[in-house]
Amino acid sequence: MIKAFLWLLLTAAMACLLPRDALSQQDTAVRRIGIVLPGRPLAPDAPRPAPSEMVRAFREALASHGYVVGKNLAIELRIGEYEQLPALAKELERTKVEVIWVIGTRAVRIVQAAVKRTPLVMYSCDPFEHVAKLSRPGSNVTGTTCMTTELSPKRLELLKELLPAARRVVFFGDPEDAPLGWRLTRDAAPKLGLSVQMVPYKDRDGIPAALEKIAQIKPDAVFVYPDVILGGQAGQLAQFWLAHALPSMNAFPAFADAGGLMSYGAVSDEVGAMMGTQAAKILDGARPQDVPVQRATRFHLVINLRTAKALGVKVPQSLLLRADRVIE
Repeated sequence: MIKAFLWLLLTAAMACLLPRDALSQQDTAVRRIGIVLPGRPLAPDAPRPAPSEMVRAFREALASHGYVVGKNLAIELRIGEYEQLPALAKELERTKVEVIWVIGTRAVRIVQAAVKRTPLVMYSCDPFEHVAKLSRPGSNVTGTTCMTTELSPKRLELLKELLPAARRVVFFGDPEDAPLGWRLTRDAAPKLGLSVQMVPYKDRDGIPAALEKIAQIKPDAVFVYPDVILGGQAGQLAQFWLAHALPSMNAFPAFADAGGLMSYGAVSDEVGAMMGTQAAKILDGARPQDVPVQRATRFHLVINLRTAKALGVKVPQSLLLRADRVIE
C-alpha cells in the first residue's frame, strides 16, 4: 500500500489528535489551537493513519515549549472545500481559539481575508502571497514557507538533467494556489531548451478532465505543482503517469513514495517544527506581526528507480550521487 501524502496524513492525524472529552472541562489552563485544512472530512469510521512527520514535529515543538496535546493543549480541526473555509475559520474565531494554523497557499489567502483578529500561522508555498516582509509580517499572519514556488526553476533544471532529450513539459496545478510558481517555471524553461504548457485544474472535480488533456498532449514530462488537493491524490496521479508513460517531477517526497519518478522539496519535519515554535511563541504572548516568517532550509532529492525502470528512463549517475534517497 503506497504511503499517503503528508497532507492526507495531516488531515487524518489532526482529526484524531484529541478526542473532545480527553481534557477535563475544569482545567482552565488549557490552550486552544484551531486547524483549517482544505479537503473532504474523513468519515467517522475511516481508518486513522499514524501522524505524519510534519504533524509529529509540530506537536514536539509545541511540547518543548510546554504545550502538550492532551494535557494543557486542545486542537480544534475544521476541514472543508475552499468555498467553505471562510465560514469554518470564522467559526473557530468565534470559539476563541488563540491561534489558527492554515494549510496551503490558496487556503491561507482565503482565511486571511476572512479572519482579521485571531493570529494565523500559515503553511504556504509562497509567503509573499500573504505578507510584504518576512522579518516583520506586520499583520495577524506569520508562518513558514516550504519555498516550493522559489524552487520551481531548480526542479525544472533537475527534470532536464534527468531527461536531457525532453522538449515539451506540462505544468499541472491549480492556478489559484501560487501563481508565481507558474511564472517562474515558464520563464526558466527557454534557458533549458524546454517549452512549458500549463494544464490547470480549478477544483477536485476538474482533475480527471485535466489528466485526460495531459494524456492527449503527450508531453515528454509532467511538472506537478503541489497543493493540498493534489497531495491527497498522490497515489492516483502516480498510477496515471505510469499508465501513460509520463515521467513526473514533484515537490514533496511522498509523491515519489507513491510512485512518481522524482521529487525535490522541503523536509517536512523541519517545517513542522518551525510552525510549532511559531504557534508556541504566540501562545506565550508574542504578536504574530512580530514573529518572522520562516523559510525551509533543508531540501531532499528523492528518485524512484522502480518507476524509472518501468518508464525506461536511465537515471544519470550525477543525480543518483546527489539524491538524498533512492527508492529501489
